[in-house]
Amino acid sequence: MEHSVKSQGLTPSIFDYFFILRPLILIPCWNFLLIGSYLAQGKGGFTVEIILGLIIYTFIMGGVYILNQIMDIETDRINKKLFLLSEGYIPVKYAYIEMVVLWILAILLSLKFSVIFLIFIGISLVIGVFYSLPPIKLKGKPILDTVSNGIGYGVINFSIGWLLFRSFEWSMFYRFLPYFLSISAVFINTTIVDIEGDRRAKEFTTAIFLGENIAYIISAILMIGAIIVAFALKDFICLIPAAVSLPLFIYVAVYSFVKNRVHRKLTIASFRLPGLLFTLITALLYPLYFLCLIVVLIGMRIYYKKRFGLSYPTLAGG
Repeated sequence: MEHSVKSQGLTPSIFDYFFILRPLILIPCWNFLLIGSYLAQGKGGFTVEIILGLIIYTFIMGGVYILNQIMDIETDRINKKLFLLSEGYIPVKYAYIEMVVLWILAILLSLKFSVIFLIFIGISLVIGVFYSLPPIKLKGKPILDTVSNGIGYGVINFSIGWLLFRSFEWSMFYRFLPYFLSISAVFINTTIVDIEGDRRAKEFTTAIFLGENIAYIISAILMIGAIIVAFALKDFICLIPAAVSLPLFIYVAVYSFVKNRVHRKLTIASFRLPGLLFTLITALLYPLYFLCLIVVLIGMRIYYKKRFGLSYPTLAGG
């Protein structure tokens, strides 16, 4: 998200401390937790456990996204995006305080559930911290950036939703395999469109390591794998987004080889389409969730328009 506003003369807003959590990219976290709960129960519908689980995971991932912005302040300032921290709307020390408070609250609330649930919450937190924080900084290490996203969103996220209602089972990991594969495929394509910016920021991502052509092939293969496993498991929740998105993954791969360049718009569409489909499917499984999403999106539009004069989020997802 780019902007042209400046922080000069603006007084602090309590809403800044909510929107720094980046609710737009929290939506996939909510989706996958809800799907994990659905797979565990065999039915949808909000319960006290699900609401509490969503609050806990929002606190965990919201804190992770704050840490990511703290670590990326300079690059965000250069790229004119995610400007709540990079342009001083929120002091960095207050962002750190918010991050720590959110994590403490999440851990305390997790004590209501099983020890294994708390362990998975801890794993999610550790992956999130290691993803952004030097010297490990998984987001700047090829293959590991993809694997950590696939595990974080496609396994741990689902497991937390599952553990709200069922005990730990090793079969969970097989059950969530198609999600791991599809999310990994999606992530690789996000690194392809970010190659130039990542090179300037001296990040070494999967796409930079593999090159565009090979990266496209790997992402398409992973998506095919997701379709095969989802079909074998009769998991239509994953099968539909993966199968509908696959033609785009194949097309951008072929285009890259033939034209020897990235088709940026279709590559962006390739990794946004699965997320949109997962969101629509989740809303079908949990009808009240659709209303919650509408409230969040309208709230974001009002906040960014009144606070900064920006139209965000846009229909294109920018």
